[in-house]
Amino acid sequence: MITETKIDYPKPETLLPHRPPFLLVDNIVDFKFGESLTANKEIGKDEIFFQGHFPGYPLLPGVILVEMMFQTCGLYGRLEALNFGNSEQVQVPQKPASGRAIKIKNVSFHKEVRPESKLEIEVKFKHKLMGFSEFDAKVICEGKVAAKGSVTVHIS
Repeated sequence: MITETKIDYPKPETLLPHRPPFLLVDNIVDFKFGESLTANKEIGKDEIFFQGHFPGYPLLPGVILVEMMFQTCGLYGRLEALNFGNSEQVQVPQKPASGRAIKIKNVSFHKEVRPESKLEIEVKFKHKLMGFSEFDAKVICEGKVAAKGSVTVHIS
């Protein structure tokens, strides 16, 4: 009988400098060193983004989906820098590293995200050059792609 080992990933707020209401990732679900990271986010019905977008028919703005992709890339970069998954002991830093969103390319939106949706954010590492990392990213809402594209980040 094969038993799966549950991995205790660090909480996003220990790795990212973001804080609510702009911490847009709840948990790390899966991380494969050198390959990918999957995170999740439950969209509450009272999220600040719904207050004016649009009254009576609230939709999560596309720019928030893009920021979720960037934050998930940031999580990947920080776990990679910590050598998470390739080492027995990983010390999470006291202060999260800073990073910057550099570029979005070919981002498209396919499904509306409404209040009380459950999202999965997947990023797949493509390559790194001089501290700049490019990823294929997508946000999945209730089993369907809500947004996808290529994003580049720089992590200090």
